[in-house]
Amino acid sequence: MERPPKENRFEFVVLAGKRARQLLAGAVPREEGNKKIAIAQKEILRRKVVKVDDAQ
Repeated sequence: MERPPKENRFEFVVLAGKRARQLLAGAVPREEGNKKIAIAQKEILRRKVVKVDDAQ
């Protein structure tokens, strides 16, 4: 697996956790794999999912 971006590792971890929870809740994965957290990390590193800021 590729390495997380050095400039913002905390955001990467938080985003991967949120995406893993979405996958566990039934979201359709955009990468192949067995473990939800590994799938989430691959999706983020390959820019298949991105962070969306809440505009409130």
